[in-house]
Amino acid sequence: MRYGFILAGGTGTRLRPYTFVLPKPLIPLGGESIIERVLRSFQNAGLEHVAISLGYLGHLVEAVIGDGSKHAVNVTYTREEQPLGTAGALKLIPFDLRDDDIVLVVNGDTLTSLDMGELLTWFECTGADAAMVCVEREVKIDYGVVTADEQGNLVSISEKPTTLNQLSTGINVISGRALRTLPEGRTDMPEFLMDLVANGHRVVCRTVSDLWMDLGRVEDLAAANDLIERGLI
Repeated sequence: MRYGFILAGGTGTRLRPYTFVLPKPLIPLGGESIIERVLRSFQNAGLEHVAISLGYLGHLVEAVIGDGSKHAVNVTYTREEQPLGTAGALKLIPFDLRDDDIVLVVNGDTLTSLDMGELLTWFECTGADAAMVCVEREVKIDYGVVTADEQGNLVSISEKPTTLNQLSTGINVISGRALRTLPEGRTDMPEFLMDLVANGHRVVCRTVSDLWMDLGRVEDLAAANDLIERGLI
């Protein structure tokens, strides 16, 4: 069985003043909110049962999304009495998971063109315990990078180098058997995934070329809305 889980409890401090009145997942993006776009991608992937983790202004998210029927999914909600982190929130998942069930976990401020259904099918074929979706990004340093040996002797100078890095998108797939290992208390996803690896579980990375944006800043929202207005997404 496949399930969806949306992390929608953040305070959105980088998006103030917008988030003084709206939780980040409800900020408009084109003709719908960010979280409604995530739900649509879940529905397109064939997911029927979705849990949304609420926190800051969570009652507004529940008022807009309701039971999920208008998005053709069944939505239930979890609430954290204290912040549990991006992985710890999964301790409250309301589904009776079997070991071979899988949960698609997505941050509520994510914009992506990724085919979630294809992602889940790929994951099921890997036999892995968990997966993280990654994108490649070039990072340019606008200075000369100097390498010296232990005695301080110059070894090399790299003028304004560019490095290619794999970045986590905050989109993860977790098996039921892996979720049973979640510790009590606050746990963030990077810590949880590395603990899985340390304990002999298999965690795979899927690097994609699809559009992915973390809509955590005002300039990110402006860029995303520009793409939508131009019909590029």
